[in-house]
Amino acid sequence: MKIFYAAASDRGRVRKNNEDAFLADPALGIFAVADGMGGHAAGEIASRLALTTLQESLARAIQSQEAEFSPNQTAVISLPSALLVNGIRTANQAVFHSSQEKEEYRGMGTTLVAVYFVDSSPVMAHVGDSRLYRIRTKKIDQLTEDHSVIWEQYREGIIPKEALSSSPLKNIITRALGMQPSVDVDVRELELEKGDLLLLCSDGLSDLVQDEELLKTVKNAAGDLNQACRDLIDLANRHGGKDNITVLLIQIE
Repeated sequence: MKIFYAAASDRGRVRKNNEDAFLADPALGIFAVADGMGGHAAGEIASRLALTTLQESLARAIQSQEAEFSPNQTAVISLPSALLVNGIRTANQAVFHSSQEKEEYRGMGTTLVAVYFVDSSPVMAHVGDSRLYRIRTKKIDQLTEDHSVIWEQYREGIIPKEALSSSPLKNIITRALGMQPSVDVDVRELELEKGDLLLLCSDGLSDLVQDEELLKTVKNAAGDLNQACRDLIDLANRHGGKDNITVLLIQIE
């Protein structure tokens, strides 16, 4: 499967630091976005540590051609998904242990959304509220469901989908890397077609830009992925730039 990609990250207009991070390793086949949290710049450490650990874990697994299975692993459906889940769980342990070592790191954590291209079975996984969208022709679909209080309310039918973006609880997440010694990871195989475009992003983009605006902005870039990344970040900043903004685009050819 041939792919092209571009990525960009911005501090936004309010935050002093950029606690987001992204990973793009086409040789390894892993692409990911992480959104860190924690005081004293601990969020920056959490997001970058998580992505570095994930990358190293996948590299080791590929070299050994082995996947370790855990009885409390979530929805392992194939070897690629097992490798990706194991990598994310290893990243969770790294962030958690680091948070216990220094007082200023206590409580740090990070969201993570990842796509792993290996063989002919690409898989996606996520923890938290960083998102993955798929753009196909003139349609955009959100492929992840946020691990957050309001998304639990939506799934239970307590609030309608239209209320998600305006709820005061929208930034309260229920799952993140580094908060506990273990973490549940949502994982599934991706069904992709030639011409599909994947958009991975932190909530600094998705909280401020509606789905149709995302679609229109990417389409207006006319295939220039770097331009599309810049335009999406500019749009989020024009809408207030209340958080760090990270965008990673992957074109399937």
